[in-house]
Amino acid sequence: MDLSDTTLGQYHIIEQIGRGGMATVYKAFQPALDRYVAVKVLVPDRVETNFVVRFEREARAIAKLRHRNILTIFDYGHQGDLFYLVMEYVREGTLKERLGWPQDLTYTVSIISQVGDALAHAHRQGGIIHRDVKPANVLMAEEDWPLLSDFGLAKMLEESLQLTTSGASIGTPQYMSPEQAQGLAADRRSDIYSLGIVLYEMVTGRPPFGTDSPMAIILRHINESPTPPHTLRSDLPAEMERVIFKALAKSPDDRYQEMEEFLVDLREAYPLPARHNVARQSSRQATYKKPSTSSGLSTPSISPVRPR
Repeated sequence: MDLSDTTLGQYHIIEQIGRGGMATVYKAFQPALDRYVAVKVLVPDRVETNFVVRFEREARAIAKLRHRNILTIFDYGHQGDLFYLVMEYVREGTLKERLGWPQDLTYTVSIISQVGDALAHAHRQGGIIHRDVKPANVLMAEEDWPLLSDFGLAKMLEESLQLTTSGASIGTPQYMSPEQAQGLAADRRSDIYSLGIVLYEMVTGRPPFGTDSPMAIILRHINESPTPPHTLRSDLPAEMERVIFKALAKSPDDRYQEMEEFLVDLREAYPLPARHNVARQSSRQATYKKPSTSSGLSTPSISPVRPR
């Protein structure tokens, strides 16, 4: 169903700009504020009173998130069986469109740090878990300014489809944690695993478990270890590979337990030059202290290569 040239609430739908398994995104115009917005339209499997209540609860929680690296939610509503979120409109595309080859390590650590900082902020705000961290959900306001989108969307639709009681989860197989793949509950460590998959892909130029059928990929998440990144990229520091493997541990208990811990280790494994230091840290993250270790690594002097 194409909603182009129709109206949802106060928003005039102009054209479809994205489509996924869970929702369709449209560019729209809001006359009252004379601005373009993005409208994400969900069509849940079942519309019942409980879903309406859950949708409004989740939408309100997501709309309260305020962070430089989180896409701002302006509004939400429903019209008939259509439920929608209204977000800021970003015209520069997504991180997914910039991948396909190994990224410069300085650029990689900068982007992962910013996305991880956004997730850490959400985890602290009432324990909000993303559940579907992937490059397609990272919009690029500028080439080195990522905005994480789609918080809570997977949870809304999981509950609509009643998947949490049937042993299945909504998500993207290439980036899904082993526990989600098995229909178990997701928590902050699931987001850490998914961000670790994005890190692996940025470093090597490919996701760790291929692009085969969804079921084959899911089984690899559960049962197989990824190819060591250093065999695909010779300039990868050993400490950075160690960080990747810890983030991708099969058991949540063996992973980093907090996003801040993951980010501190990543930045120690590959320190950013001063001009690339991520200064937009929350006060808690800025004061997080890791027990001192001697890595023997010096600050790299590599100029960032921006994605094409």
